Amino acid sequence: MVAPLSAAPQYDQGIDDLQWVLSRMIDWLPGEWSAFPHVHHNRTVRMPEAGEHDNWHRSVSLIDAPQIGGAAVFYAQVHIGDRNGPVIPRSQHLYKVTIDETRGAVVIAGQGPKDPERFLDLGERPELWSEVQMRDESAIRCDFLWRRSGDQVFGELEGRTPERRRYGPGTCAYISDTTQVEFFADAQWVLGPETWWYYDLNTMDGELFLGREDRTHTRYRRARPYRCVIEDSSGVRKLDGHDRGFRVAVAPPGDDDKELMLMLLRSEFPDEAQGRADELRLVLMEDYPLPVLAQTRVYPATERIGIEAHGISASCSLHEDFPRREKGIE
Repeated sequence: MVAPLSAAPQYDQGIDDLQWVLSRMIDWLPGEWSAFPHVHHNRTVRMPEAGEHDNWHRSVSLIDAPQIGGAAVFYAQVHIGDRNGPVIPRSQHLYKVTIDETRGAVVIAGQGPKDPERFLDLGERPELWSEVQMRDESAIRCDFLWRRSGDQVFGELEGRTPERRRYGPGTCAYISDTTQVEFFADAQWVLGPETWWYYDLNTMDGELFLGREDRTHTRYRRARPYRCVIEDSSGVRKLDGHDRGFRVAVAPPGDDDKELMLMLLRSEFPDEAQGRADELRLVLMEDYPLPVLAQTRVYPATERIGIEAHGISASCSLHEDFPRREKGIE
């Protein structure tokens, strides 16, 4: 017997598969994606040897931008910590999506927009969609190739030429025009309706500048908007939040100097029977993450959750949409 050249799985996907992939990407990719549940698991259950994952929030929108071309165009940006946190410089991207039957994949070509500050929060500004352009599409050296893998969508990086694929599938390498040293990227995404496993590692001249030393994925979870009515020593207030770790300071009655923390979190939590189980929790604690003073636990799809403890009351309900973001770049 002759050993196979590669033990990796191969793909044989026709146009029906590729149209399925494109349709699922259009349905699943737009939204607000938070890594906080993964970070919370690091902090409260098991901390990786390489340290906790980045507490980043990814906002993705499907935009109508025919001037860019393709079967679909997405706009994405990355925030530190929360959807209202500062935008990471150079994290704004346009993703042009096409079906390539020859390569047997749905192909994403990604690049930042021209004049990125002008197009900050582009997903919320449809009046600018017809004006946005990629910075220089001719300079794109790497593509993301998306295919069906069971009931998920699987994407991996690929250099556009054999020389740029010299380190194998899922990679792209070339000599940088500005530094004259080798840039190397190794990236993989796995997308489902509620979960996005995200892995992206970049080196320059062998030195890691993006990604993790342990080469692990960060798990992003889709966030849903909630509106919370909170009553504490300062009175009654309404706040817009979300179910992926929204936190707010509250003050119990009779002690103006004392602050407690209230958190709304939908995530996987340790479970004796299942190992992990999805729940939505509204938690009152002395400070994040411990000690917990009181909590309410319900099924993850529950649209309303409340708590009353230590003179504090709160009720959070699923809301129709997120409010417009507070703009800012770090």
